[in-house]
Amino acid sequence: MARSEAETWQRLGDRGAWAVTRGVVAVASFFGCLALMVITAIVADSREELYGPLSAASSVFLAMMLGCGLVLTCIAIFNRPRFLVPPYLRDKRRL
Repeated sequence: MARSEAETWQRLGDRGAWAVTRGVVAVASFFGCLALMVITAIVADSREELYGPLSAASSVFLAMMLGCGLVLTCIAIFNRPRFLVPPYLRDKRRL
């Protein structure tokens, strides 16, 4: 009910909103990687002795974030991988 009233959900349309809802695991992982990437980048800039390892970790989190975006796209278009789609949403149609 709250989902149908939100402005941003209505911009996606019905099918786009269900695609994001089905990919909630990938969306949560995407934002978790984004937060970790930003934290490691900020700490790397402030601590000279840890710049190399933390900037490498930030790059890894960026790659993971892009991977989560790819997984979300696969879930939205193909409804695969099934183990990442919540069981009650597996019967929903693709985009």
